[in-house]
Amino acid sequence: MLLSLTLPLLLAPLTMAADVQKVFVGRGEIHVLNYTSFDATGPADKIGCLNEFGLLTFDDCAVFTRKEKNPAFLASPLGGACSFRNQNMPTNKDSYYGKDSHAWSCRESPADNLEEVYYTVRGFNYPFICNGNLGCTYDIPNAPTPERRVQPVWQFFWGSHQMGITPGHLEVVWLWVPVGKGDRE
Repeated sequence: MLLSLTLPLLLAPLTMAADVQKVFVGRGEIHVLNYTSFDATGPADKIGCLNEFGLLTFDDCAVFTRKEKNPAFLASPLGGACSFRNQNMPTNKDSYYGKDSHAWSCRESPADNLEEVYYTVRGFNYPFICNGNLGCTYDIPNAPTPERRVQPVWQFFWGSHQMGITPGHLEVVWLWVPVGKGDRE
């Protein structure tokens, strides 16, 4: 009798967690959350969102589309693909390993030979957006404010000379927030 009452309570967290891979489809906003750990970080940690140009903003959230072509990529309302490959974007000069990496940006035209894949990981509590080889956290110089409207966002790189986030910067995650029906594109 006791086992029949406790077994459903033990299994409840497993059945209540949504399959985040099913949520990361269609159209959605990308909210930027201050990161502490994948278990502890959630929507209440929001510090901003990404705009149509791919920049971190205080409250000017764009609606992106996850295109499931091979490879799956993110498209901006401007009509083009978003990536870390735009050589015109600023580099993360403060980072030891990321000093040559460019900030994320979105273009007005579709990309050719796009090599960046965006996905989420089954097991996360929320649909956090990753890219590359488990690149699920990002590097920002500071949180946006109404006075400091836009900030660049870089991939987070680390190694033996810089184990944590770039000194003086914040480590963040991107949260996919579905808009509309969530149909696959």
